[in-house]
Amino acid sequence: MIDWGNLARRPCSWLAEESSAGVILSTRIRLARNLTGRFFPQHAPRNERRGLLQEILDKTQSLEMFEGGHRLALQALEPLQRQLLGERQLVSQELVESPEERGVVVSGDERLSFMINEEDHVRMQAIRPGVDLDGAWRAVDALDDDLDGRLDFAFSSTLGFLTSCPTNVGTGMRASVQAHLPAVVLNKDLERLIEDLRSKRLAIRGFYGEGSAAFGNFFQVSNGTTLGVREAEILERLDAAARELADWEERARQALLSRARSLLEDKVWRSFGILRHARVLGAPETLNHASLLRLGVSLDFLKIPLRTLDEILLCAQPAHAQLLGGADGGTEVDARRAAMVREKLQHVER
Repeated sequence: MIDWGNLARRPCSWLAEESSAGVILSTRIRLARNLTGRFFPQHAPRNERRGLLQEILDKTQSLEMFEGGHRLALQALEPLQRQLLGERQLVSQELVESPEERGVVVSGDERLSFMINEEDHVRMQAIRPGVDLDGAWRAVDALDDDLDGRLDFAFSSTLGFLTSCPTNVGTGMRASVQAHLPAVVLNKDLERLIEDLRSKRLAIRGFYGEGSAAFGNFFQVSNGTTLGVREAEILERLDAAARELADWEERARQALLSRARSLLEDKVWRSFGILRHARVLGAPETLNHASLLRLGVSLDFLKIPLRTLDEILLCAQPAHAQLLGGADGGTEVDARRAAMVREKLQHVER
């Protein structure tokens, strides 16, 4: 039985180390796999999806790497519980909103998981704080080998792994980094950065991935193609992209400091003032102001422990705020969120 309040209080796996201080907060690698001779989930009858969910859960019961973790049929969870899993990047927004005949298996430290009956029958994920493509790849590759011995994955000798979306055919790999780019946004460099990434066949998305907005100046950057490209090439491209993102952000910070240091410092301290004294805070507003605090810390404008910034990032999100604040919803959640943020910042030197 999951203690959801305790789960909400625990740092996310992608914010658990000092490396989260940099431009790149986290690294994630996903692998899409499907079972041979079965309809893709979105085309399968409901009873077949239900049978697939149970079959996959049954055949993966003894996985050692998931000891101490959780095996969840999402339809049995409350909406708030599913939303919490989404905010912790353990399930997609599609599974949060449409849980029928879908599931997730999560390791005890949340660094390894796989979704069942999302766009594909199985979507494995390894996530690490900071830039750690090698660590994430070794973890998800080991899981892939283990699952391949239990499930009959659909594979073509000419195309590679067969997936629901044509852009995932081949390796079935999506490797991504989550980047914090406040100076790029403030310096109005974002459009040029997006064009540069697209020219290199890389995709950029918002805070929660595909179809989401860029709250708090956080963006996910991932490979755009998988067919005809080896896993090693994808990892090399993304490693180079992570270094380039850091360079873009550093150049933007230096440009802002040389052109408008006082205005930049004012923005940071105004955000501190709002978060330190506001009585009602919505999630997007909190994330956007917290983003400027992270920028201010990196530029030595103010001193706030990284753990405090990570805690604010978590409690800003709706399900975390509701569970941590004990609120029922609506304006009460916004008031409890503001109270939690004020408490976390009350001892910060000004």
